[in-house]
Amino acid sequence: MTDITAATYVPNLSSSAFSQFKGKTTKIGSDGANADSQTFTVSKSGEFNFKINDTFTNVEIRNDRNEVVTTIRSKESAADASARLGPGTYTATFSQANRTAGVRDYSMDVTERQNVLVTGGGATLKGTAQPPGNGDTGVQKHTFNVVQGGTFTADISLANTRWAMMDKDGKVVAASDSGKTDAEQNFLQKPTYKLEPGQYSMVVVPPSSLKSPTDFRLSFVPRNPDLSDSGLNQESAIQKTLRERQDRLRQWASEAKPTTTSTKA
Repeated sequence: MTDITAATYVPNLSSSAFSQFKGKTTKIGSDGANADSQTFTVSKSGEFNFKINDTFTNVEIRNDRNEVVTTIRSKESAADASARLGPGTYTATFSQANRTAGVRDYSMDVTERQNVLVTGGGATLKGTAQPPGNGDTGVQKHTFNVVQGGTFTADISLANTRWAMMDKDGKVVAASDSGKTDAEQNFLQKPTYKLEPGQYSMVVVPPSSLKSPTDFRLSFVPRNPDLSDSGLNQESAIQKTLRERQDRLRQWASEAKPTTTSTKA
């Protein structure tokens, strides 16, 4: 995690899974509102989530050609936006929507928005959950591209974490709200999700009790839809042969007549 408390150096967003910009709106922007600017770089192309944690705060991000690549405008709560950025230098300008508010603190979280490729063998999303605070719910957004459809179960390593996957029309196609990690549940008792080829978006909401940044893993595991919980009691051919052999041995032992040995003096 990178905590940027002052613009004493230029951070590289590509080198950290999570970055945070902090500062004060001690300058005056072009519209007359209190403002501040910070510069960062990107060394490899990627998609990033930008989340302003303060109310009534505007953020404008420009590239080195002074083109606006994304804007964020928070009102009564935190707000976020995503942008795909190529290698280069960028400037984030923070300004207050309320011009009479005076100098205020601000903080903005930046996380990499992963684009996960789902094949017939499944897929895994790796991320770092951030503790909620300052109006920030800790929600993460990611993109899933399903190239081979199928039936899957989900396995998330962080307990009390909610997640939902939506198709391009915003319809929820998979979701979980479990108090346990998926790994603690019986595989054959987990719900299955049928995913057709296409692009999906996912939101991940970490538990409100989270106290520090925590790595997590969310996997989609291929599942044979014909399997059921009764399959747990089904025997393989080898298991059946061994069991029948053991039964025959027990039966033979129970039917065998006891033998006695006498000793003549």
